[in-house]
Formats: sequence, C-alpha cells, structure tokens
Amino acid sequence: MGIAIIAGLLSGGCAAPMAPTGDITSQPGGADGRTNVTIFVGMGTGTDPDQIKAQEELAAKFNSGHERIEVEFLIVPHEQAGERFLAMAAGGNAPQLVGPNGISTVAQFFDSWADVTPFIEAENFDTSDFYGPAVELNHYPDKTVGLPLGLFPSFIFYNKDMFDAAGIDYPTHDYNDPSWNLDKLRDIAMELTLDVNGNNAKSPDFDASKIVQWGFDDSWTDARGFLTRFGAPNVGRPTTEDYRTAVVNSEEWVYGLDWLNRAVWEDHFVPDATVQQARDAAGVDPFGTNQVAMFYSHTWFMAEGLVDLPFEYDFAPAPFNQKGQRIARIHADTFTIPKNAQNQEAAWEVLKWLTAPEQIVDVCLIYGCIPARRSVETEFSKRLAERYPDVDLDVIFAAIDYLDNPNHESFVPEWGRINDVLNNNFSAVYLRPIDAKAVLDRTNQEVQQILDEYWARQ
Repeated sequence: MGIAIIAGLLSGGCAAPMAPTGDITSQPGGADGRTNVTIFVGMGTGTDPDQIKAQEELAAKFNSGHERIEVEFLIVPHEQAGERFLAMAAGGNAPQLVGPNGISTVAQFFDSWADVTPFIEAENFDTSDFYGPAVELNHYPDKTVGLPLGLFPSFIFYNKDMFDAAGIDYPTHDYNDPSWNLDKLRDIAMELTLDVNGNNAKSPDFDASKIVQWGFDDSWTDARGFLTRFGAPNVGRPTTEDYRTAVVNSEEWVYGLDWLNRAVWEDHFVPDATVQQARDAAGVDPFGTNQVAMFYSHTWFMAEGLVDLPFEYDFAPAPFNQKGQRIARIHADTFTIPKNAQNQEAAWEVLKWLTAPEQIVDVCLIYGCIPARRSVETEFSKRLAERYPDVDLDVIFAAIDYLDNPNHESFVPEWGRINDVLNNNFSAVYLRPIDAKAVLDRTNQEVQQILDEYWARQ
C-alpha cells in the first residue's frame, strides 16, 4: 500500500489516477499483520499530481523500513475533504492522521483531534529542536494537537526596481533596526505611490484618481491576519483566553483598522477594492502586476508568485508596530490524529517519523513549507538558495521568532461564523472611508452574541 485517490478533480486541473470504486476503509491490520496508518490528505495542500507522486515515494520509504506499520496516503480533492473526513469519522472509519493541516483547519475541526500530550509525556519526547514558537502554536488550554511540521513565515516582498527608480534606499534587513516601523513604512510607501503623471502621494500635484503604482499591499489576508500585527493583548485572537468575551474593539485593533483606512483613503498608498477586484479578474497577484512596491505575504507565495518576474526583488522584515513590537504573522502545518481513530499509537510513530530531522526537509519540500526544526535550517537554506540565489533568506528564518501567538487563525468557538462576521465588516475599509471604532464596536457586539449563544448551549 502507498497511496489512494478518491475520485474528483484535483487542484491544478490535471487528471489523476482513479481509485477503485467504493470507500477506502482503514482496517486495524493489513493482510501481512502490519498495522495500517491512513494519512488523509486534502484539507490543505498535497493534492497536486507532483505532490501525489512524492507522497507515494514517501510512503514507500516508510514502509520499506518498518515491519510493524504500513502507511497509505489517502488523497481527497480539497473541496470534498472536510465533508469526507467528517463522514469517515462519524462512520467509525476515521483515518489515523490528517494533514498537512493549517492552523485554520485545526481550528475548524478542533473537537475532532486527539490530545498528543500523553504520547509526548509517556516517552519524554524531546521537542527542543523545534522552533519554540512553533511548538506553542500546537498548544491549547485543553490539549496539544500535533507536532510542528512546517512554517510559512511572513515578511515584505519588495520591488527593487521601484526603489531604484525613486532613489529610495531599500528597507533594512536587520531585525534589530528600530527605525523600520509603521511610520517609516508609511513614509516610503507614499513616496513609491505614483499617479499617471509620475507624481508621488506626497506631492501637492498628486492625482489620487489616476494612481498607477502603489507603495504597499497586504490584501491577501483576512481581518485577523491584518490586525494581528498591532499588538492587542490577545494578538490575533478576537476573544479573551477563556473564549467567552469578544475583544474585537481593542484599542490596538481600532488603531490598526484606522491605520489601514487612512492608508487607502487619505494617504492613498494601499489599493482599494476596485483595484483589487480588477486585478483578481485578470488573474494576477498584487506583486506580479509590477504595480506594487511592497507586498506583505508568506513563504507560500514564493513558489508561484516569484516566477519570471520582470523586475528584481528581495525580502524585508515586518516593521515594528505603534507599540514598538514586531509581530510577523505566521501560517503553520501539522498532522493531527483524530480522537476516534484506531491505531493511535501507530499514528504517533508515523507522526514522529514525518517530523524527524531525517525526513522533515523532504516532507516540507513536498508541501512548500519551512521545516520547523532548527537543526535542518542550514540544509534547507541551501535548497532555497539554489532556487532563489539573489535574495536574503535570513529574513525568512528570522521572522519565525516574531510569530503571532495567539495566532490569527487559531481556534475560537464557532470559528467560521465569527470569521465571517469579522471579514464582512473589515472588508468595508476597502470600499469606502470608515469610522474604525464604530465598525469594530458593532463587530464586537455581533461576535459577543455568537459567543453567548455558543456558551448557552454548553
């Protein structure tokens, strides 16, 4: 056994081999006496044809070196994955591992996951080689949901040609330079925002109705993702630690939304919804348009977003916020064990193997993430440098120490409903000038109502 694919279109539009008809069943043991561990793939990445092949090779590698456990990857199209997983779990046929799961997937199916703390404690499993902040991302008040696998740090992608044309120094790459803050970013972004006549946003002759180049863009995130950088006590979480009280209208989040409001409608260095929609309709990303000087995103953007660009680029850190803090939001992947899965001990052994130093680089190359182990940083940097020889990769790895925790994708009760409310209200900032406090006060009331309804049912 190595891989099975549930019928359907895979992401990327490429045809894939078809699975035999009928459901894939996870049995307690195989015909040869091995314990089966089915790894359910489809909640996140892992469904592209090249990834399927690589996962098959990974399964073969594991199976050839283990006599008691046999691994099989079960590939499910992303749009079907959530429903299929819940059906398997409800039918007493839960897979042994699910992944790679982002923090948001862990949150959406939070009650489905087993606590791996007993496994960690039973063998005094050493987590010291993992980046410390990455370990914390898997810890929740009642359980630990997995081991760190891969990270997707965030930072600024900047267009060097635009800086050169404007005669502006590149942003510092030094994480210890306190001058790189939100005020400095705003100042540079305005100088790099140009109208059709070449006037920048600081010029009295600037025509805000005819902008052809913008200084900054962080539109490929949601409300929590954008606001996490401003240093609220709960960072990227819209509730208190006990999940009972909404804190959406914190002083820091109000400041952050007002900062964005001014950036779009007064300083004009961030594109509005009309520009974003036209760009999306054309099928281009913000950075690839060659119309944005600084684009804030994650390492997952690199594989497709940095291909055949007509300009030179490099990376810079997230700036310090208004409180003198640097918070660089992060995405992270892990594999989780469903709480009602059979063979959980075997699943734990496979989880350890996938995240071990000997395998984690190859696993992360399949999924496009940064390995969460410090001991392989040099090896992985060499791999990255082969593909990106002209950029400062140290910016990527240094960002990990500044991740947002509580994370902007982390669990809250009624995760989907609360995120919908947040994003629906937050998105208004790109449509028209807003009163940031009024918007977040109203949003806070809506979120509090959802929380009250949730806790009343418990």
